[in-house]
Amino acid sequence: MHSKSQCDEMRTRIERSVEDVTVERHLAACAGCAEFAALERWSRQVLQAGEVTVTPPLMSAVWASIHRASEQAWDSALSRSFRYLLPYMVAVVALILLVGGLTYTRTPQPVLAASAAYAALNAPEVPAVASVMTATDLSSQDVGDILGVRH
Repeated sequence: MHSKSQCDEMRTRIERSVEDVTVERHLAACAGCAEFAALERWSRQVLQAGEVTVTPPLMSAVWASIHRASEQAWDSALSRSFRYLLPYMVAVVALILLVGGLTYTRTPQPVLAASAAYAALNAPEVPAVASVMTATDLSSQDVGDILGVRH
């Protein structure tokens, strides 16, 4: 009979597929380890029989798949974030409309003043007063009449 530590060591060597003289001698003497080795060989054969040889896909196909997956992830994240932000955006717009409605005045004075100032700025240049009042335009008046002093 073999010790438990010796059997554990041999089973570890069997799992690692180490076939040497000491393992063969131990398997001939220990029925438990021989059964373990038979089960190990059988399971290895089953795994090898199930292997399928497949050619790997082209790298361009792999990158295209990754690109499609990232686009889908981006689209879903964007729609999800918009869905979460929509109530806040509606609340902000409603608040702006409420504040705008409360501060709205029906007097159009600022608009009229701005349009009058705009019209004055865009008006054609007014000739100087000196060029308008020439000697021919002045009727002969007395200086006292102009100043409001009568003699």
